Amino acid sequence: MKILLVNNKRIKNTLLMAEKISGQLKAQGIEVFIDSSAIEVCHEAFNAIIVLGGDGTMIRAARQYLEHNVPVLGVKMGTVGFLSNINADELEAYLDRFVRSDYGIEERMMLEVRIFRGEDLIQSVFSLNEISIKSKSSRMISMDINIDGKEHALYRGDGIIIATPTGSTAYSLSSGGPITDPELEVFVMTPITSYLLSKRPMVINAHKDIKLFPVRCEEAVISIDGQVKIDWDENFTIEVKMAKHKLKMVRLKEQHFFQAIEKRLQRHQQ
Repeated sequence: MKILLVNNKRIKNTLLMAEKISGQLKAQGIEVFIDSSAIEVCHEAFNAIIVLGGDGTMIRAARQYLEHNVPVLGVKMGTVGFLSNINADELEAYLDRFVRSDYGIEERMMLEVRIFRGEDLIQSVFSLNEISIKSKSSRMISMDINIDGKEHALYRGDGIIIATPTGSTAYSLSSGGPITDPELEVFVMTPITSYLLSKRPMVINAHKDIKLFPVRCEEAVISIDGQVKIDWDENFTIEVKMAKHKLKMVRLKEQHFFQAIEKRLQRHQQ
């Protein structure tokens, strides 16, 4: 068995924990790799991932390692751990169950975002939360949006967000979008300060592709999960579709999404 440990290099304790857990796993004859970089990617084959950090570390791991299609355990060691299943002080107690694959799996839909310049593919990125295109200045941006190959509408305003159900509780929610059950396969499309009041958030079947074409986006930036940022080029088009694989989140402890989100929202209101 081979396990990848992903930690946050900005949080020293996560590296110390990775080294400690690595020693315990190796003592059981398990091969271990440690990835603590926000840039480098482990190209080794492995059977499972343990993420040590907060939601940002989980989002990075999901994006970088989705195509390995293996179970991922989130261990909360950051300030925000909504995507984590256990706390750091519980890991040793649950480690044996994890090694034995004695757990449940919760699948989360992800996006595949492809950016083209003309006919050329410039970049392809996976996303657990959302892609947003937004103005970098006080000037509005405009873009045409096609849904499933058919023209939908012209959007004008500060930008637009296309989120997964997981991402519906992040940037999309703060921009007025709905909270969405993470078990659904949908896109949540939320305008950012729309010029027209008629442009409201939409929930779209994720088996339909969405394409965005620039009309006036001279001063705009593409942001994927808040971690990958690309300056908009006037010749760009963006294709958003549901990724082939889903994030396989390990559930060692029972968690209920709607109870968790209620507690989170109440905490933010205090």
